Amino acid sequence: MPLYEFECSQCRKRFEALVRLGREAEVVCSACGSPKIRKVCSSFGIGGGGSRLKAASSCSTCQGGTCSTCR
Repeated sequence: MPLYEFECSQCRKRFEALVRLGREAEVVCSACGSPKIRKVCSSFGIGGGGSRLKAASSCSTCQGGTCSTCR
């Protein structure tokens, strides 16, 4: 079941709901119970230790990746 983010048109509350495929019409606002909701784009985070992201970037001040800026 996918997790979607919604916003209520009545009270402006944003909430998440697990929704079965084809059952979006059954979702109501978790705060006021209104069926007047809309699906919104969710933001997401990138997790992990970050070591892969550091290795992918290159430093312009040195060529070997040994300066303090590269670490």
